[in-house]
Amino acid sequence: METSDKVLFNEKCSICNIEIQHYKKRSNIKFVDCSEMEDKYLKKLHVILADGSELVGVDAFIYVWRRTQGYNWLATLTSLPVIKQIAKYTYSILAFLIYWRFKIFVRS
Repeated sequence: METSDKVLFNEKCSICNIEIQHYKKRSNIKFVDCSEMEDKYLKKLHVILADGSELVGVDAFIYVWRRTQGYNWLATLTSLPVIKQIAKYTYSILAFLIYWRFKIFVRS
């Protein structure tokens, strides 16, 4: 990736960190730790694009998967309208649970 796009992830969250470490090995994406940033960035995966716009949640994962070797198929599948809606709903629940786990057990 030759842009100033960056993916914000919570390095202090063991679940998040394991997944992102895997993507780091298979991509040239710029990943930035957001564990000390405002809660908005801790609640879901964020991509900050060069123009300042943001991709959040499932859209951020699609961005990562499109740029990670071996994951383009997952980005394509998840981009299908019905699958994307199911993924957004499921991710919202999982992200909520992971966020509160982090807030209670790590950040307290």
